[in-house]
Amino acid sequence: MTGSAGAGPTSDAPSALRLRSLSVSFPLGHRRRLVAVEDVSVELAKGESLGLVGESGCGKTTVARCIAGLQRPVAGEVSIDGVVVDSNRSRAERRDVQLIFQDPFSSLNPRMSIGVMLTELLTSHDLAHGVRAEERCRELLSLVGLPSDALTRYPGAFSGGQRQRIAIARALAVEPRVIVADEPVSALDVSVQATILELFADLRDRLGISLVMISHNLAAVRHVCDRVAVMYLGKLVEVGVTSEVFSDPRHPYTRTLLNAVPHVRRDPPKHRIRLDGEPPSPLSRPTGCSFHPRCPRAEARCTLEEPELLRVAGLREREAACHFRDESMAAMFPNTFTEPRRIDES
Repeated sequence: MTGSAGAGPTSDAPSALRLRSLSVSFPLGHRRRLVAVEDVSVELAKGESLGLVGESGCGKTTVARCIAGLQRPVAGEVSIDGVVVDSNRSRAERRDVQLIFQDPFSSLNPRMSIGVMLTELLTSHDLAHGVRAEERCRELLSLVGLPSDALTRYPGAFSGGQRQRIAIARALAVEPRVIVADEPVSALDVSVQATILELFADLRDRLGISLVMISHNLAAVRHVCDRVAVMYLGKLVEVGVTSEVFSDPRHPYTRTLLNAVPHVRRDPPKHRIRLDGEPPSPLSRPTGCSFHPRCPRAEARCTLEEPELLRVAGLREREAACHFRDESMAAMFPNTFTEPRRIDES
């Protein structure tokens, strides 16, 4: 993390994934650039899961594309198992990180049976051939809870939840070290979301695969992610253990995200924090703290000094980019918050 390593892996072994000072920008005409991601640093241990949350347009998917090698950063680096990789990756390096997309139907070829789809992956990466490839395909379907006769069927014959299981099996086929799931349950019925999230957790525990999950669904993040990183306008504003961040957020933006979670089966907060205006344009960033134009806690200092992502006093695995990170948000905004439940508790 920027500022300290306290919120990341603590062992001496190489991190499964490490982003160091990652920045991405895009040219817009003469001498203008849109900064999509700025100075993002994060580490992920083997078998750990990280939730990446924030408003649409904050840079979450751009970070995911950098991790997968689909986007070249203008600064910073991506390391997999301690080895720095760039966007021009070898076949083996491309296997290390696999993406699972939001819509499982559009990410699967409707003209290929599941067996052909998986076999093609195994043979093209020289992982299995012939009879061994068929056996491996059955193993993959078993891992994701599908019967072996699904190999002869096509994507259109499956439900949304089953198609997402197939997409997960396809990602697992090349034996990745890191899986990046971009809104993996948002296109699914609520009734099957919990089963897919449980599958992610089970595969992480059984196979030791690290998971980065991008989601607007904070209940889903709480359900499956060990740690959470909150992004605002291309930067990390808070990082920590998921349960601790959700129960005691130390950045006003994190609290407003949690405050916006709908509550159907219990008493909602007595008051809601209201943000004024829209998120600032990346082309015209505010001075000082980027969140200060919308922050109900902002003071004159916030308009001039940009806070660093630093460790919160008294909290070993928490970092926040706020001048008031050492103060309790509950005291600042009383009666404005109830912690989101896990998705299977909603």
